[in-house]
Amino acid sequence: MIELQAGALRARVSPMGGELQSLSRAGDEFLWRPQVDVWQQTAPWLFPFIGRMKGGAYLHRGQRYTMPLHGFAASLPFHVLDQSPSQVRLELLNSAATRQHYPFAFALRVQYRLEDGALQMGVELSNEGSEPLPFALGFHPGFALPLQDGEALEAWALHFEQPEGPEVWRLSSEPLPLGLLAVSSEPMQWTAPARLQLGAELFERDALFFKEIRSGWVSLVHRERGERLRLHLGGAPQLGLWARPGAPYVCIEPWWGHDDDVDAPVQLLNKGQLQRLMAGQAFAKSFSVRI
Repeated sequence: MIELQAGALRARVSPMGGELQSLSRAGDEFLWRPQVDVWQQTAPWLFPFIGRMKGGAYLHRGQRYTMPLHGFAASLPFHVLDQSPSQVRLELLNSAATRQHYPFAFALRVQYRLEDGALQMGVELSNEGSEPLPFALGFHPGFALPLQDGEALEAWALHFEQPEGPEVWRLSSEPLPLGLLAVSSEPMQWTAPARLQLGAELFERDALFFKEIRSGWVSLVHRERGERLRLHLGGAPQLGLWARPGAPYVCIEPWWGHDDDVDAPVQLLNKGQLQRLMAGQAFAKSFSVRI
């Protein structure tokens, strides 16, 4: 485990998946602690696909490849490129293991840097091959919801930089046990403009997906104690929100891409939600969690 510190801020990063596993200030933990019977991750990177692929597989150049839920980056070891007391940079390269699912040459690098009052994060994807690189990329951090004196989850809300659109996408009920993205949206019930109150029922139908997010940041706010943290989304065009129903955390997920729906084409290059990166080019984004 990699330990970082700057002032009162501390972070822990695992080389497995390059995953942020702790962010705390003076002993106050801001991230979800994994639980076997709830959710066993904390803040995985999603690559080269987000969500579920129709049939769990795709075709490319006449070959069939399987694709795990949210891709494979979270289940593979990254190696450390450089490190100091307050920052670390890690890298995942294509390998025999990745080529079983994804026949492309790439380098995926993630960076974490602590500074006064914030964790700065960067992600960079390089196309190391000679053909276009189709991909989706996302960040999946789970933030703890401290509950005091018998408080309910409704004590917490998400505040958006600006009012969002009136529609949301959910997962369909088929195929079981978890479906693909619904073909069409449904009306979104906002608590108030730019505000969404959390609660045990919000995620009973699994995640909320916003295909055209307007806000540049989302903050986690307690009704009495005020703002706890603010996640800057790095200009992500899509956003996912998710938690196990009733569990004391919420995932705020900036995405470039999303699940397949039942009408999605089987050919990888025909999937319209994917990004394209030409040979020799790089895709780089920056995020931050401000305490």
